[in-house]
Amino acid sequence: MGLGRRTDGLWVFFVAVGLGGCAGPRQGTYAQQSFDSVTNTCRTQPALCAGAESVHPGIRAAEVAVVAAGARAMLDEDTRRAVEFVLKECAEQARSEVLLRDHEGRSPTKEECNEVVERNARGESVTRAMKWGTAMHQVALECVRQRLSPLLPGRFSLEPTYRYDRKVPKTTYVPQEEVNALLRQGRAAELKGTLVPDIVIHEGHPLQAQAVYDFKFPCLSSETDPPWRRYPRGHIYAGEYQHQLYMEALELSEVPIRIVPRVGVVR
Repeated sequence: MGLGRRTDGLWVFFVAVGLGGCAGPRQGTYAQQSFDSVTNTCRTQPALCAGAESVHPGIRAAEVAVVAAGARAMLDEDTRRAVEFVLKECAEQARSEVLLRDHEGRSPTKEECNEVVERNARGESVTRAMKWGTAMHQVALECVRQRLSPLLPGRFSLEPTYRYDRKVPKTTYVPQEEVNALLRQGRAAELKGTLVPDIVIHEGHPLQAQAVYDFKFPCLSSETDPPWRRYPRGHIYAGEYQHQLYMEALELSEVPIRIVPRVGVVR
């Protein structure tokens, strides 16, 4: 695989703990109609997300606000390569596992992707692509949790929630316990406009972000990379793009990265 030749401690450790886990069979790709965050979907379609809270490792830290962040260390190249290897493997596993379970391992057609399979609590259509996208996010995030925990203990967060006030500017991290409480109490509206990246690599706290990754699970095969989500009308940042808000709110020095099955890392 070319990984065993590295002799520094990180890669030796990575090879020892990382290759036995989440790789699944690699089949045909799919694109278009991708879905960005299982958390965002769960907030509006809780029926699709039984047990979704299990993919959020609890971060027992008080809510912290940052008005002006200082200089932040960038990820070293070995750490970045190890992280991205895991993320690509987990994306492949998620795609394969969900299609094998729900579609006999076959690549879906455009008609199958667009088929409405149910309605959410607000009466909105839920397509098969949406349902698969949500399921793939859940599988991928759980895989990441298991694989990165021994590799980067205490240095990554899955779907952390941030409130961003551009006027100040000020970014506030909302602990998962608070998010869960708001959802249980039917106060999801208080989370409107929050930012929820899939994976944040940090220096020990979600506000010390070094790199941000989002899974994209398109439904149909395509030669083009799935785009970043553009926030819809009614969103506090309507018309703006996900990755731009991530960069601004978290003061990232590098553009957030997409992870796509079969394609891999898209910068």
